[in-house]
Amino acid sequence: MTTSGIGIVGAGISGLTLALRLRQLGVDVTLYTEKTADQLRGGRLPNTVARMKRTRDRERALGSEHFAEDGSLASTAKISIKGEPPLEFQGTLDEPFHAVDFRLLLPAFLDDYTSRGGRLVGTEPSPGAEDVERWSAAHELIVVAAGRRSVSELFPRDAARSPYDRPQRSLLAGLYTGITPAGFSYNVSPGCGEIFQMPMRSREGMTGGMLVEAIPGGPLEPITQMPYQDDPRAFIRALQDVLAEHAPRIAERVDPGSFDLLGPDDLLQGAVTPVVRTPVAKLASGRIALAVGDAWITNDPVTGQGANLGSHCAWVAAEAIAAGGPYDVAFAESVAAEMWKVAGPVTQWSNAFLQPPAEHVLKLFIGSAMDPGLADHFVNLFSDPVAAWSVFSDPAEVDALLASRAKA
Repeated sequence: MTTSGIGIVGAGISGLTLALRLRQLGVDVTLYTEKTADQLRGGRLPNTVARMKRTRDRERALGSEHFAEDGSLASTAKISIKGEPPLEFQGTLDEPFHAVDFRLLLPAFLDDYTSRGGRLVGTEPSPGAEDVERWSAAHELIVVAAGRRSVSELFPRDAARSPYDRPQRSLLAGLYTGITPAGFSYNVSPGCGEIFQMPMRSREGMTGGMLVEAIPGGPLEPITQMPYQDDPRAFIRALQDVLAEHAPRIAERVDPGSFDLLGPDDLLQGAVTPVVRTPVAKLASGRIALAVGDAWITNDPVTGQGANLGSHCAWVAAEAIAAGGPYDVAFAESVAAEMWKVAGPVTQWSNAFLQPPAEHVLKLFIGSAMDPGLADHFVNLFSDPVAAWSVFSDPAEVDALLASRAKA
C-alpha cells in the first residue's frame, strides 16, 4: 500500500491544532474522529477550560480565533486562600484568559479543518490499538491525540514521571446561571480543595463556568459526587452552602434567586489520575505511533494548563513533522524531548500544587497580597508555565523575586 501524509487520531484541542497547523504548512492530513462537528455540539460538557496567551496566539496564527467576545475574556485573576483573615490578591493579566465551551470551539476548529482541505474519517467509539495499526498502513506517520482504549494499549504509564497512582481530586465542572462575572477566580480552601470560576461562552450565551476540585475524603467531596437530576434544588442548595463555606468570594456574587445549572448536559463529575505515558509506540508493522496531548500526559486541572499544554505540544509536533522524516523512533523521541521542555514543568507544577504549598510558595502568596505589582507578575505566570515552575520550584528564585520587588 502506498502511504501518504499524516494520520491523526482524536479531534480534541491537540488533534485539531496539529491538523490545522499541518494543513497550514502544506502537509497532507487525515483526521480520525469518533464524532462529527454536530455531534460535538450536541454532547455533554467536556470541561471548563481557560485558554491563555500563547494558546490564543497560536489560534490567531492559524486564522482560527473564535468566540473572542468581551464577556468571555477575563482580564483579571483573583487568588483567595481561606483563613482568618483570608489571604487575597488580584492581578491584571497581560493577555486575557478566554473561556468558551469546547462544544462550540472544537466544532469550529473541525469546520476550519475540513474547509481547508483536511480529510475526515469517522470511527467507531473508543478505537483500539488494532485500529491504529490498520490506519497507520495508509500514512507515513500516525499521531494519537486521544482515545481511551488505544491510549492505554499503546502507551504504557511512565512510572518515573508519574508519582500518583490514583486521583488526587474529585472533580465537579459545570455551567451556571446567576453568577455575576468578575474575571478569573481561584479559591483555595486549605485541606479541602480548590474552586475555580470565570465567565464562559456557552451554547446558550454567556454563563458562569465553575470547577470544584475536592480532596478525597474531605468536606468538598460530597458535592462532586451528588447526582444533580435526583433533586436539582437540593444539589443547588448544597453547592451554595459549599461556596459560602469554602469560596466566599464566589458566594458573594451568586444570586440565590437565579443560581442554577444551565442545563442537565452542562455538568461533568469524575476524577483524573495524573499520568505521563511513554510517548512512542512501536507498531507490529514496524511503523511508530507518536502520542501528543492527553494521549501522552494527563494532568489534574489544578493549574489550568491542560488545553494550553495540548495546544503547545501539537504545535511542536507539527513543526517537526512538516520539516520531514524519516518518521522513525529517533524522530518521535526527539519530538517528545522537545515537547517535554514545556510539558515537564507543567507536569511537575501541577503535581506539586496537588500537595499543600511549600513555605517559599506561601511567601510568594503573602508578598503578592502586599504588592500589586507582584500580584500582576504572579497571575501572569499562569500564561508562562516554564517561568512559573522555575519560581514555584525554587526558594532562591522566590527570594530573589521578592528582593527585586522590594527595590522597585
